[in-house]
Amino acid sequence: MTIRTIIMPFASTANSAERLEGALSIAQYFGAHLDVLHAQISSQQLMPEERQLLPSKCLSRIDQLVNNYVAEDMNQSEFEFTTLCDKLEVPLCDSDNLVMNEANKHVSAQWHNLTGYRADVVSERGKVSDLIIIPKPLNGKSSVSFDVAIEHGSRPILLMPREQKSFNPECIMIAWNGDDPGARAVKAAMPLLRKAKNIVVVTSERSLNKKPNQQDLKRYLGLHSIEVECISFKEGRIKTPQAILAHAEQFHADLIVAGALAHKKMHQQMLGGVTRRLLSKTNVPLFMVS
Repeated sequence: MTIRTIIMPFASTANSAERLEGALSIAQYFGAHLDVLHAQISSQQLMPEERQLLPSKCLSRIDQLVNNYVAEDMNQSEFEFTTLCDKLEVPLCDSDNLVMNEANKHVSAQWHNLTGYRADVVSERGKVSDLIIIPKPLNGKSSVSFDVAIEHGSRPILLMPREQKSFNPECIMIAWNGDDPGARAVKAAMPLLRKAKNIVVVTSERSLNKKPNQQDLKRYLGLHSIEVECISFKEGRIKTPQAILAHAEQFHADLIVAGALAHKKMHQQMLGGVTRRLLSKTNVPLFMVS
């Protein structure tokens, strides 16, 4: 898989400069185009039924207040974005007229102010993108953007710590248990694995015999000229998510590649336990596919 187009939903101004710089660093790493998507609902969407009961002058005032709030909230972030693009020498470019190939591969970026629900924007734009950048949630719970990306499951997600401003993963850890999401995550992460200097595959002892196992994965990656080290851990008082994060710290991993498990009918309440805890506890970027 070649990554040429990346989207990042942008909903809040918390750590905005760090998040934007981190996203631009990811675009530079892949040599890709970055679209920052600021989606905001209109006053019509905010209170559709109540509008029928209010006089037109009152509605006009509400529309103006909403528009002013949105503009004030996001103008600073958009200014930060253009300033960072200039600082990092990332050209602002209209992706509608952009054609990339191996000969002219280059980094570019664009800010989009969109009207609509963030979930709809991520769902629609994610289907025609190669990677979705999601910030680590502030409250430890999955965000609307993460839930939608997991639900549709068609594109990999790169969950970034909010204060991380650079991206160049030299040491990558693969959390492997032989399941389908994990296999899809490894396949999608091939561009990163090929560039990494060190790769370690970690598996719980209770999953060692689950096929395809570590050695099957090692053989597969070896045929792609990618060397890996395989280790296992015993679950006891330390559960799988904590063990994965502890090994990531031990090996100084710059990135964790893992499958994301979600129950389709009620994914917002039923994210898999490992996925949910990794999401809330990690200080390392997560590359995930459902």
